[in-house]
Amino acid sequence: MKIVRIPTYYNISLGLLLILLSLFTQVSLAAQENKTADKQQPPADLKITSDKMIASKDQSMVEFMGKVKAVRADSVLLADSVKVFFHTSKTKKEGQSNVKRILATGNVEYTEGERKAFSDQADYDTADEILVLTGEQARLLTGKSWITGKKITLFKVQNRVVVESTEKTKVEAFFDAEDQDGSL
Repeated sequence: MKIVRIPTYYNISLGLLLILLSLFTQVSLAAQENKTADKQQPPADLKITSDKMIASKDQSMVEFMGKVKAVRADSVLLADSVKVFFHTSKTKKEGQSNVKRILATGNVEYTEGERKAFSDQADYDTADEILVLTGEQARLLTGKSWITGKKITLFKVQNRVVVESTEKTKVEAFFDAEDQDGSL
């Protein structure tokens, strides 16, 4: 067996390379943490008006019925009924909103900026910022462009939309040539 000696300058180069990789990794991780920290804003207030309200402390839930309008930051939710579920002292994390989930049913209309949605039901998870729209003709509009399906899931943090169909109803989309970014 022959022993091969590696010249010293190779060892020094390898060591410097490992140090540089370590530094770049640390800088990259720090940049990702800063981006995450920037996105974590204080919870937005929620204002709801309706014809009737029923509170159920046992379930940490409040139901609003009849011409419900919920406003939070730059979004507006209209529906026949809206249930707001709250975190208990055991489930709430520091810096998290007291509102855990919002479930809207009946003639749901959701507006956020330029985006509008219509469905039979809307289920919003506040922690993950995921909105699920379901119904016979759930529809999402941006400008003149639109998409329909049985289930539309908006991942707000990732700025991503997933639309699902059934065997009977397929996903349909129309993209207006004049819409600026072509996104829904």
